[in-house]
Amino acid sequence: MITLDLPKELEQLLDRFAKELGVSKEKFVLQAISERIEDLEDLAVAEAALAEDDGVRIHLADIIAEFGDGTDKDGNPLHAAE
Repeated sequence: MITLDLPKELEQLLDRFAKELGVSKEKFVLQAISERIEDLEDLAVAEAALAEDDGVRIHLADIIAEFGDGTDKDGNPLHAAE
């Protein structure tokens, strides 16, 4: 359990946006915290991937040459859009 004393302006914004979204202040705050934690986790994964990056890149033209561009001989998509 966490208890917070919010500055008056922040409390007013919280009230306003929770009402506009039709959710309780608690639900609004929980969602905001959850999203922030997910963002930080994503950032950590990205930073780890960048740290391991060897700098090797494959040109798009090479990928298309090997696998095609996703269309048939008439230019129609090979896969239906989802």
